[in-house]
Amino acid sequence: MQNNTKETRMHRKSRHALLSTALACAALAAQAQSSQGAANPAAAATPPAAEAAPQAPAPNPAAEKALAQRFQALLAAFEGKAAVPDAKTFTEDFNKQVTSDQMKQVFNDVHQSVGSCKVGAQMTSPTPYITSYLLQCDKAYVPMDIGIEEKAPYRVHSLLIRPGYWKK
Repeated sequence: MQNNTKETRMHRKSRHALLSTALACAALAAQAQSSQGAANPAAAATPPAAEAAPQAPAPNPAAEKALAQRFQALLAAFEGKAAVPDAKTFTEDFNKQVTSDQMKQVFNDVHQSVGSCKVGAQMTSPTPYITSYLLQCDKAYVPMDIGIEEKAPYRVHSLLIRPGYWKK
């Protein structure tokens, strides 16, 4: 009986890893497309000596508020307290890579593995509109990254749930 339980846990972890990889691929594809679209041919002609350090974008309170709201909606879905946000919450590229059913499955598998979670820490990335969270769960610490568009409607373009760090 215990061997069957181990196999079930290993299968669940493998499925979580596979679906997390799908989420990561969606995030990377979305980021690659957004960086290609933002490429500026004039910047390529600038000699390296004339390049200045990249400037942080001007604060955008609406985007920061939207990012916090998107994260809270996803955390509620992760905890099973709300449904996974609908496709309008995510960019077209994200929706092509990850379906709502896949996201539900990842959320369910991770939640079953690590238990109930709350935000333990938050780190704002130097890349605008991407934030990393460390979820403090019953059995593990789970890193989660979320990124949204720079302009309204501030849809989610990347979501990455990394493997958890198990508590002793």
